Order: sequence, then C-alpha cells, then structure tokens
Amino acid sequence: METKQAILNRHSTRYFTDQKVDLDDIKEILTLAQAAPSWVNSQPQHIYLATGQTLETIRRGYIDKIAQEQHGKPELPVLSRKDWSKQSQNNMADWSTGVSDDLGSDWQEIMGSASTKLYNAPAILFLTLPKDYSLWSLYDLGAFGQTLMLTATDKRLGSMTAYQLIKYPDILRKSLPISNDEVIISGIALGYRDNAAQVNKIKSNRQSLDDILTIND
Repeated sequence: METKQAILNRHSTRYFTDQKVDLDDIKEILTLAQAAPSWVNSQPQHIYLATGQTLETIRRGYIDKIAQEQHGKPELPVLSRKDWSKQSQNNMADWSTGVSDDLGSDWQEIMGSASTKLYNAPAILFLTLPKDYSLWSLYDLGAFGQTLMLTATDKRLGSMTAYQLIKYPDILRKSLPISNDEVIISGIALGYRDNAAQVNKIKSNRQSLDDILTIND
C-alpha cells in the first residue's frame, strides 16, 4: 500500500471483530514505528501490549468501574472542552453533530456501549513516558503512534487511540508491570474492523487547508 493510500484509508475503528492479531505482525508494526523521528534520538517511550486474559481482566475492570459511575483519572491531564481554543471547540461541536447524524438520536448509547467494552479490541498497546519526561517527548510519542497506526493500516488492521483506553490507570497498573517511574500517556487498540458495527459508520471531516495555512512568500 502506498503512503497516500495508508493515510487516506486509516480511520478510527470503534469496534473490532473477535479475530486475534498475530503477535509477529504487532512486533513488525512496532519495529517500523521506531523509525519515527525522535528528539536527539532520545526514544523515551515504552510500550505495554495487553492481549488474551490480561486484556480481558482489564476490560472487566473497566466495565465494573463504569457501572459504578466512577470518573476516569488519567495520568495525562485532560482539558475541558470549554478551555480549548474557539477553533477547536467549533471542530468538536461539528464532530458531535456529525456523529449524531451518522448514528441517530441514540448515538451516545451506541458510542458508550462500544467504549465500555474497549471497542472489543483483541490487542491494546499502552504507551508510557518517564515521569520526568520533556514536553518534546510528547511530540515524539505522537509521531511514534501515528507511524504505528499507518503501519497497521498497511497490514489491513484497524486502530483506535482514545481517552477511554487510559482513563483508569489504577486498573492498568494492576495488570501490567508499569513502574512508578512511568506515566501512562496513551493507548492504541489494534484489530480487524467490524464493518457491520453501527459505530464504525462515524466519519470525521477535516478543516479546509485555507483555514489552517498561512503562506509567507
């Protein structure tokens, strides 16, 4: 698959089939993702892969906490929508309207059901940084994550990065050997896209290039 095709074919997969992902494929995806740029080649990230029984234990823990209506406490601070820039708030509002149009009036229930199950993902990668990480490392981790997802797309795998995956770090730390010297930054789910799932009908629009580009000649 050409790079352009991989970029255009990558979409957030919000529900996966039960088909397992080959471990060798995941290792190859991660190896290729390591080619992403890194500040002074610092390569600060560590990756924890949860599959099989470990992932099911995490999933059950999330389901229980959500049933108890416990708020998430991610280790990477979350900014309220009202505190984002006006441009970002408008984009978020347009996205929410689009989701409602795609899924109907019960869109929140449909989205909630999928996210509670961690999107039925057969494999989830949890990405961490050292506790004293430089802000530049967040850029590195973003580049690593995007390269990872594009490589997964090239292998015909779906991917999803979401707040939902890292909202309960206490559960993750009980199931994964994450040290106290690390901060859980993001999660990326991998698997095969369930094309029959209603939640996978969601489409996202991007701003016009003219809205974000200023050319100085």
